[in-house]
Amino acid sequence: MKNFAYLLVVILFACQSKPKETSNMVSVSILPQKYFIEQIAGNLVQVNVLVPPGSSPHNYEILPSQMKDLAKSKVWLQIGLLTFEDAWKEKMAETNKEMHIVNSSEGIVPIAGSECEEEGHDHGHDHAEAFDPHVWLAPAEVKTIAQNTLTALKANFPEHTAIFAENYSQFIAKIDSLSAQIDQKLAPLTNRNILIFHPALGYYARQFNLKQTPLELDGKEPSPKHMKAIVDLAREQNIRVIFIQKEFDSENALQLSREIGGEVMIIDPLDYDWEKQMLDITEKIAAQK
Repeated sequence: MKNFAYLLVVILFACQSKPKETSNMVSVSILPQKYFIEQIAGNLVQVNVLVPPGSSPHNYEILPSQMKDLAKSKVWLQIGLLTFEDAWKEKMAETNKEMHIVNSSEGIVPIAGSECEEEGHDHGHDHAEAFDPHVWLAPAEVKTIAQNTLTALKANFPEHTAIFAENYSQFIAKIDSLSAQIDQKLAPLTNRNILIFHPALGYYARQFNLKQTPLELDGKEPSPKHMKAIVDLAREQNIRVIFIQKEFDSENALQLSREIGGEVMIIDPLDYDWEKQMLDITEKIAAQK
């Protein structure tokens, strides 16, 4: 399927005339990146999002219908730590030699560990998938993503440099304010352990001095032994909330909640409204007391 899709994009691109220099198309991997770009560029660029709402960015397959917009984009702003990005990076670079491919996470210290690996990979590979890709879920890391985004936008649309710079400064101030709000809301927490199905909050936990304990390990459902260890931990520390992303099957999380007399709370890390989602996640964590 992947080879067929690649062949299709080659054909599509070959049949097109050379993209105009005035094209304002920018591609991104996930929806929160569209929010970041629009904070900086407003409506000065058109944003093409590859991973649609409700889909998981892990090992995502780019659809043939998305190829045309990706092929005519001036820049592809990648998260830089997602498996599907790594798989398509060289192919798209060959297909559209005019397109700049940017790693938005450059400068971020990635989190590595077996509990953070993407599905089906191990530390024997020197690839992006050996690291936790969820860098957009921590305000501190989003400041780096915003800086890399600004640099890419200025390089590809130099005529709007002044507007980008002004909007960027306002966005950074907004991020700093958000970080302060989160710090304040989490300050009263005595138990700073988070139970979560898929380990998406590693960078958030690192910034705000929390510890995430995932049910899922190495992209696999929890074994009976691991589930028992989680139940024991939850009972010992009186943890009653299990977080799960909306795109995942909640059966194991529901089973655990029954075991500990707790509840499952759904979060949406891929929500477009990044700031609102960060506050929602924070409110749900703070409610644990």
